[in-house]
Amino acid sequence: MAKLTIQSLLQTHLEAYLQNHKLAQYQYKALRAMRNCRTAKLGGHSVYCENGHLHGIWYNSCKHRNCPQCHGIASERWQLKLNELMLNTTHHHWVFTIPHDLLPLWRYNRALFQQLLFKCVSDTIKKLSSDNKYLGASPGYLLALHTWARNLVLHPHIHCLITHGGLSSDNQWVTPKRTVFLPAKVMMAIFRGKLLDGLRKSAKRGELILPPDSPPQQTLNLCNKLGRTDWVLHCCDPYKYGTSVAKYLGRYIKGGAVRNSQLLNMNNDTVLFRYQSHQTKHTEYLKLDVEHFIGRIINHISVPRLMSLRRFGLYHSAGRKVLNHARVHFKQSAVTPAQELNWNEYLASKSQIPCCQYCQGKLVSLIRRSARELILATV
Repeated sequence: MAKLTIQSLLQTHLEAYLQNHKLAQYQYKALRAMRNCRTAKLGGHSVYCENGHLHGIWYNSCKHRNCPQCHGIASERWQLKLNELMLNTTHHHWVFTIPHDLLPLWRYNRALFQQLLFKCVSDTIKKLSSDNKYLGASPGYLLALHTWARNLVLHPHIHCLITHGGLSSDNQWVTPKRTVFLPAKVMMAIFRGKLLDGLRKSAKRGELILPPDSPPQQTLNLCNKLGRTDWVLHCCDPYKYGTSVAKYLGRYIKGGAVRNSQLLNMNNDTVLFRYQSHQTKHTEYLKLDVEHFIGRIINHISVPRLMSLRRFGLYHSAGRKVLNHARVHFKQSAVTPAQELNWNEYLASKSQIPCCQYCQGKLVSLIRRSARELILATV
């Protein structure tokens, strides 16, 4: 029996799902890409060795960032670039969440809300880290958006990975002036105020799409109510180096909310999958009907042209000169453009050293083929 995957599920159930549900164009394109990934519909490519022998013909990947089966080398490249960038110092990991009362607004305003969420978290950290009472310097930090809990319900939150300290205006490394770098209660209050203020202003400008059963005054009342409650801001223990957290974040920058390895089986149009519970710290199992399961996948499809991970402060792409000043303090060499990992090196790192079956020569060239050419070549 073939292993259940996101692709095999979409191949058998997507058309029926589309008959009963209306999707945004970008969501439909994402599902279609995942369904057709590495099939003849996307064409293929042939691989030759250095002596011209044809080694084989493979189907092309869809390369959609939510596809769980075709981002191995892309994720590895991203991780290597990030590792070269990061400072050899302690990093903090914070998680900024929004109340579930705001989920209806999120569903109707995904792009606007996502942009606002990034801006409010970034402005909060910038405001506090520049305050001499806490740091008085510019740290390096990464913000990554996740929209799901581990059981795939909608749960938008921002992961923040930030250096324990920063670079002052005179290029000196400064460490936090208090035992606690930035107090969670203060961060939460500032973040909450900025986000609610942004939502109110967007509503007044007519930029916010309100759910059908939510009149404007009700939305403003909700913002006022949430301004008087505590929001969840989780602060993990500091990490000696940030690369381990960056690796965790990197697993979800590409590949979507669920991995094929989590799917166990499908029986009577229900899907059984497993996940690691945050609450119990144990592996738990959840059974959903196929329609509901596909709906959860759709909830987490990335909005086109909006980045899910952004870099700020010392880690911003425009601050490379300042970052190199900070690297001197940690006896690290300046960041230089690194040669991109190629597919031969990637396979070798996985102990899959490719060579020609005829002459044992290196595989060096890929030639793309259209779907028609692929069919003719394999007949």
